[in-house]
Amino acid sequence: MQLNVRIESHLPAIVEGAISFETGASLSQVQDPSLYAYEHHGVEFSALDRSALVQFYEQLILGRPLPATLATHRVRDVDVLMAITLFLNRDLATLPSTPELVYTIDFTHRLGLPALAHIEEAKARFISSLRSYFPEKLSQRELSERVIASVGWIKEYLQQGTLPILGVIPNTDLTILNQGDAGSVLASTTGSSLWDGWVELYRLGFLHGILFQYTEGDRKRVMIARKSHYVPLDLNLACRLLNQMELKFAGDATWTMTSELWLEHARGTELPVSRVREVVAQVTQIS
Repeated sequence: MQLNVRIESHLPAIVEGAISFETGASLSQVQDPSLYAYEHHGVEFSALDRSALVQFYEQLILGRPLPATLATHRVRDVDVLMAITLFLNRDLATLPSTPELVYTIDFTHRLGLPALAHIEEAKARFISSLRSYFPEKLSQRELSERVIASVGWIKEYLQQGTLPILGVIPNTDLTILNQGDAGSVLASTTGSSLWDGWVELYRLGFLHGILFQYTEGDRKRVMIARKSHYVPLDLNLACRLLNQMELKFAGDATWTMTSELWLEHARGTELPVSRVREVVAQVTQIS
């Protein structure tokens, strides 16, 4: 049987005669066994629902007959790559190494960057590298080549237990300047990525705080973060207050919420760190 993978952004939510993997299917469509739809994104789904990858993997090992085509809109995250790998290489599903990788990828996909702090560092780097391997606006040829390469790397790990070294191992080089109550931290880094720095801070047990990096003079890149919505830190309010403060001092009012967990000034602020700390303390108390 010839197996095919279609990665096309214009595909409908249900692709006839195919597995529809993260194509925007509704909850009722996912629950209809005749449609072969696997989805967990959207307002109808919650964190309590099983993910598309877990549903697909468990039904695969239980012997569910599946169409010969897997269709998806894009490589949204590594869970799509894992599903494609298992779809094209059904024999991998029965390996003892497969459940661990499936559930690890599902864990990092659902919880995002903070989850990387709770898995082996080599595996976290592998997952992060696969994510960065699929930027926006790849040509169809580039996309195909990168999917083939990624499937090969995942297959190699499942069969041989070896993880490829993709890119440079990140240098976080953190300095912990202050540790507060309830898992708060103030830290600086000379590493290349504030994101990688926060993974390391989460690995050290911190839950929220400020991480900054001097760029030139008094200008510094800053990322304020909280590990989850359980951490009482109102980043929306912090964003408004910091941008008001920037305007007051003729600064660069481009503090931006990149998600409900991250607030950053990527271009570099000249506000003193002490001012940023005051705002964070204020919004923590309000929350």
